[in-house]
Amino acid sequence: MGFEDLATELHKSAEAEGRKLIHAAERSAEKIEAEAKDKSEEQLKAAKKEASAYSKQEAAERITSAKLSAKKIVDEAREEAVENGLRQIWQQFKSDSLKKSNYPQLLDRLIREGVSELGSKDAVVYVRDEDRGMVSGFKLATLPPGYSGGAMLESPNGKIRVNKTLEETFAQKKAGLRKDIYDRFAASAANGPLESRFKSDKLF
Repeated sequence: MGFEDLATELHKSAEAEGRKLIHAAERSAEKIEAEAKDKSEEQLKAAKKEASAYSKQEAAERITSAKLSAKKIVDEAREEAVENGLRQIWQQFKSDSLKKSNYPQLLDRLIREGVSELGSKDAVVYVRDEDRGMVSGFKLATLPPGYSGGAMLESPNGKIRVNKTLEETFAQKKAGLRKDIYDRFAASAANGPLESRFKSDKLF
């Protein structure tokens, strides 16, 4: 075999080997590409699933947050309504108590209750200056500013003081009134102003 024939044979052999290598490389590339595609699809599905779960979680959190915000708004509105109701009742109670037809008897009763609680008739009685003419048999002093009416009784040595003012009387009933307002809150709109359903006899 001549040199040219040998070169031709080697060339043919190299071409065949090259084709084999190229074919093997192409198959390997196709396999790698298919695997990458499968992996990519799996990752995409996982990402979609994760995104869906995240969206659902986020939506649930937003709904929960909205519900909490709504509840807070309702609670604050209810509390404001209750406070308004208490103010209305206080104004009605004070107005009823200070009527000329009611107040002298009310003041007398409050003082007698105060004497009983103090345990002694020997007391200093604090009343409004305009109420002095309604009280007799006691040493009188001026009721401190800020009180609408009623009395405050003090032992002679000043160590014991009994508060029988209108403000204190109302304060003692406030917790019960607040509960009543809450209980009747739903029906308040249909039954008219709250103070019309809480008369002075509920406090005395």
